[in-house]
Amino acid sequence: MIFRLRALVIAASLINWVNNHPLKAEVENNNNEVSLDGLVKIQGVYHQDYQKHEASDIIAHTVAFGLTARVHEWSTARLSLLYEERLPEVLTPLEIDEAFITLGNDTVTPIYLAMGQMYVPFGRFESNLISYPLTYEMALIRAQAVQLGFKSASVYGSIYGFNGNPDDDQNDTIDNYGSNLGFAQETDFHSYDIGIGYINSIGNSFTIAGILPVEPTEYDYVDGLSTHLILNWGNVSLIGEYITALNEFKVNHFAFAGQGAQPQAWNLEAAYRFNLVGKKLTLAAGYQATEEALALNLPQSRILSALSWAIDDNTTLGLEYAIDEDYDLTDGGTGESAKTATLQLAVEF
Repeated sequence: MIFRLRALVIAASLINWVNNHPLKAEVENNNNEVSLDGLVKIQGVYHQDYQKHEASDIIAHTVAFGLTARVHEWSTARLSLLYEERLPEVLTPLEIDEAFITLGNDTVTPIYLAMGQMYVPFGRFESNLISYPLTYEMALIRAQAVQLGFKSASVYGSIYGFNGNPDDDQNDTIDNYGSNLGFAQETDFHSYDIGIGYINSIGNSFTIAGILPVEPTEYDYVDGLSTHLILNWGNVSLIGEYITALNEFKVNHFAFAGQGAQPQAWNLEAAYRFNLVGKKLTLAAGYQATEEALALNLPQSRILSALSWAIDDNTTLGLEYAIDEDYDLTDGGTGESAKTATLQLAVEF
């Protein structure tokens, strides 16, 4: 409750600031440029779990505030704060979300170097729905990393390294690494983004790391692969993403059906954008699924639909309904379904 009250105070303060300042204002001082951005999501949630227990609440789901400072034509710093609360009882205190510096100038060279706390480019997690896709829930990775990347007209990619936690030895070294490569193009009528990513330790994701042992000598590396395809053609948007571990975890670390688990997740989504009485609306539907991810408290499948209304350029009202199917009794699940209805009011600036 204390965190929720703090989040509401933060949200009210941010909204009050926005009411008195230009959105995404840029402040120039001695050739420096500082831009501010933020996100506030308030949700009304009804949830019925696999045991048919019901819960409902109004929650400050997300409060985020970021600052990007371009202090030199070759140097940019990024700092963001994040608070999250989800039903049931998933709470992230207000924390430093990102803190990194990027060296680069895309008008001179496509190459850049970034160092600091960041989300490594493993997984795309694009969605027109309200809730996070199961690919995000399984594979999101934040680390204090170094990244060397490039971005040209239609091709982008990077390599990166970081010191994962837990580590596999007593040396506590930077021995986690990954890479990504993608192709993207955009015109007035259509766009596409197709990409692939690799990481040598998918166990660094928030969700998987939460169930692995913390003793360094007992940890094993499991490679991960991510792929995505995003298509926009006129008013239609199609999204596909697949993320998988490339080999099995040790059975005493992460198991499924008596064997070492090899977790997978995918997301298939379609959306249609249209205008109604001068307002932009988005109708979206999705099918998501996992394999061998029971220990992560993720469903085996999820069917969703959502309708979002853009009240203005910065404010969105959305309604989503989702049905989760648990793993079968023979796999250790309940074989039952769960339902969630979410009404969300979001302001982004």
